[in-house]
Amino acid sequence: MSEHNSPLKNNNNIILGVGLALFAVILSFYSIIMNWTIDCDHPERIITIPKGASASAVADLLNEESCMQNIGIFKLALNMTMKNRSIRAGRYDLKGISSIGQLLRMITSQSANQLKVTLVEGWTVEQFADELKNKLQIDNLEFIRLTQDYNFIQSLDLDVPSLEGFLFPDTYILLNTYTEDEIIRILVHQYKHTQHQLLKEVKLTQSMNMIEITALASIIQGEAMFKDEMPIISSVYHNRLSKKMLLQADPTIQYIIPGKPRRLFNKDLEVESPYNTYKHKGLPPGPINNPGLEAMKAAISPADTDYLYFVSNGEGRHIFTRTAKEHNQAKLALKYSRQKKKKL
Repeated sequence: MSEHNSPLKNNNNIILGVGLALFAVILSFYSIIMNWTIDCDHPERIITIPKGASASAVADLLNEESCMQNIGIFKLALNMTMKNRSIRAGRYDLKGISSIGQLLRMITSQSANQLKVTLVEGWTVEQFADELKNKLQIDNLEFIRLTQDYNFIQSLDLDVPSLEGFLFPDTYILLNTYTEDEIIRILVHQYKHTQHQLLKEVKLTQSMNMIEITALASIIQGEAMFKDEMPIISSVYHNRLSKKMLLQADPTIQYIIPGKPRRLFNKDLEVESPYNTYKHKGLPPGPINNPGLEAMKAAISPADTDYLYFVSNGEGRHIFTRTAKEHNQAKLALKYSRQKKKKL
């Protein structure tokens, strides 16, 4: 009896093996399609999908906006997921959307699942995580952990110890079903897109790589309250770097001392850290926050000045000077001015 069953068992094993192999091929093909890269030239533009729009109409719309170079792949993905009748009319921006899968989820999800989240220029990873927890109920600790996970960072094609500085601050439309790693991928993709567009628009005047530029931009972001001062502040730091001077940037000290930003004391300037620009020459090892577009522009293209110093006037703006003597005089004048105001 076992002799008769043996060929049958072999046939069953072959059929099972072929079925598993076929399933693996289909799964692999599905993964390739859903992870197919897209990169809109202007993701900040609002794309309006009209009511009753067909898959072809949406594909043409995306193609017109330079978001979809291969509309056949888009249509295939819709058919594979059986969502060609699930496209929802509405206004969409595609900031951070980097794959066909993300795009499909966005335009086929109910608007109730979509939330607007604003991540502010100059916020740290921790502040991003707290805001996303507040709006999307994500696990903020897992979010922070992933931004420091070597293997995850490598998967994003970044060679940095942390994602601090590489999560682009902006207003995003996010699904409340996004996981922590999906959100991070969106923010990093938008950073890379912005960086790419910026280098096309602004002439790179200094021999810095983008990691160094982002680190400098984060310091500028931490110093400036007004956009028009950013290129001037940038020029001060570029000038000090070229002269091998200490940067002496207060935001780097705020970054390494615990708690919320506060008035700095002399003892704070002695804290031992590679981020302490009062003790170590050059830029810090990485960014100290997530800088915005204007700070990035300023870091790449500083104003043409010979300033080496600046001091806050206490109202958000700065007094810029060329020598240590001028700098000390400016500080003294500000001190007398504050004392006069107190007496009044």
